Amino acid sequence: MRAGSELPNIARVGSLIGNPVRALIIGALMDGSERPASELAALSGATPQATSAHLSGLVDGGMLTVRHSGRHRFYRLRSQEIASAIEVLSFTATMTSTRPSTERADLKHARRCYDHLAGRLGVAICDTLVARQHIVAGGDGGFLLSDSGTRWLASIDLEPPAAPRRALVRPCFDWTERRSHLAGWLGAALCDRLEQRDAVRRRAGTRAVSVTPGGRQLLATLFELQWTN
Repeated sequence: MRAGSELPNIARVGSLIGNPVRALIIGALMDGSERPASELAALSGATPQATSAHLSGLVDGGMLTVRHSGRHRFYRLRSQEIASAIEVLSFTATMTSTRPSTERADLKHARRCYDHLAGRLGVAICDTLVARQHIVAGGDGGFLLSDSGTRWLASIDLEPPAAPRRALVRPCFDWTERRSHLAGWLGAALCDRLEQRDAVRRRAGTRAVSVTPGGRQLLATLFELQWTN
């Protein structure tokens, strides 16, 4: 009699992301975007028919969600937790590979990880808030928002939700920096604020983001970061 695994069925998850086309699709959605099947087919290089089959498998497997709009279908990652798991797997892939690293400099510099900032920029923001003790270790997610953090948020017109549907703040392991950046409500709120203020701009066809000249000034004001592109 074969002993049962003490882990959940990770083989099923492995089969979902183990196909190169599916990996490309997931990678294209790691910025938290919602994309139509036709665009994902073009990005993955697969035929529309093959892409449709892969997308159905990813939806059925719980990796993606789909929204119908007329004759079109729009896909996105199911949750921030899926994106965080992919970040960890990306790190594992670089650690176990015997080939030279092909990490793109722009992705290492600054990028979106689902709905928050990652890369060197995301880690620098996290380090600043930890150093100021606006976030401290603790809680189920690994971080807690401190009283000084709450006051700092109020000073920049951000208010945590009274009944959050997700962790207010939690670390998300950054696969290029080998450290943590900010996720949860706070990570998403800061990313949204920086995008609204045109401090960071998304780059077409990638989840890398650029810091604008005005953004460098805002980063200095908010986080005392002297940022260079």
